[in-house]
Amino acid sequence: MDWHRFRFEYRVTLDERGRDDLTRLEGYREAAGNLVLPPHWSDQLDRLNRIRAVHGTTALEGNPLSEAEVEQQMELMRESPARPESPSRDQRQVRNAGHAQDWIKTRFAPGRAPLARGDILRFHQLVTEGSDETDNLPGKLRRHSVVVGTPELGGVHRGAPHEELPRLLEEFVRFVNSRGLAARHPVIQALVAHFFLVTIHPFGDGNGRVSRLVEAGMLYEEGYNVHGFYGLSNFFYRHADEYRLLLQQSRRTQPFDLNAFVAFGLRGFAEELKGINNFIKAKLNRVIYRDTLVRARSQRVGARRRVLNQREYQLLDFLLTETEPTDPFADEPSRKIGYAELRQSPYIAAVHRDVTARTFFRELVRLGEMGFIKFVRGQPDPVVELDFEAIGRY
Repeated sequence: MDWHRFRFEYRVTLDERGRDDLTRLEGYREAAGNLVLPPHWSDQLDRLNRIRAVHGTTALEGNPLSEAEVEQQMELMRESPARPESPSRDQRQVRNAGHAQDWIKTRFAPGRAPLARGDILRFHQLVTEGSDETDNLPGKLRRHSVVVGTPELGGVHRGAPHEELPRLLEEFVRFVNSRGLAARHPVIQALVAHFFLVTIHPFGDGNGRVSRLVEAGMLYEEGYNVHGFYGLSNFFYRHADEYRLLLQQSRRTQPFDLNAFVAFGLRGFAEELKGINNFIKAKLNRVIYRDTLVRARSQRVGARRRVLNQREYQLLDFLLTETEPTDPFADEPSRKIGYAELRQSPYIAAVHRDVTARTFFRELVRLGEMGFIKFVRGQPDPVVELDFEAIGRY
């Protein structure tokens, strides 16, 4: 890297796939944004995405805490402990990232002032104070040289000379707020800003976390957090090697060729927004499916017969709860249950205690024929899942 010739110049020309990803993410954003969600859905969506984002951004820097442990720390940071507490370095990192997210919501709400130098320093203070203080001063530019990266992932990168950092950070802020960058799509703006800040590497530690927070703040300011806080950290973590490799490859020439890195980010953000829509769709499907069951239980098809009898209704209501997807953002709207697992569940054993296995099997087949479930005869056991197409049949 020739820092004497360094310029905030880059190339991004979207190919057909990049344009498709941009169209997709805008479609997902509009679809989610046009829905008014119950407050508890929005709260759950916000909480889950914040946990994923904090886990992703800290795990990328080597934090070993699991997603469940991250959730626990984020809960603790919101409480007022009755006794003094001394969190570990890893726990402090997680809580710091959570506090930085809180600050984004205040500082980068739509209509607020554009990114400033002080914001970047504030991000750094928030994420490193009390946890990353070896050769690093929270909220201060570094005073030493740094080299990052590995030969296996594209090579090593030497950050800007420390004496150049004050000037480069000022130039970075002017660049981020320039008309030239503003002419780009907001997601491209955020990705380009991310690349340049982590390339300058202005701090002793926490550069990746700060760069991803700047990216998240820019997306938040532009209204891309439709129902809560989310960004790209989780996607970057799930594709960590590709993320690091593309950053390093993008630094090989000046002007910087950011085509591959931006395409990667657009694909990732489209996936994240698709996950948001999957979450909302799954919630809506289950609410409407439950209403469908109530109607079917009340609807007569003969003098002594309704569409669903009470036992069938109870079975489907049980399945509705038991098939909640393990990953609420996944494409699959329903968890599948093996016949043996279903038959041996305590609830079924109690409610259907007077029913033979053959009769229970026939009842499942009938519910499949009616379109309430999908009943697939697999090996070693048949598999059961909800069929949400029932919503349109009854």
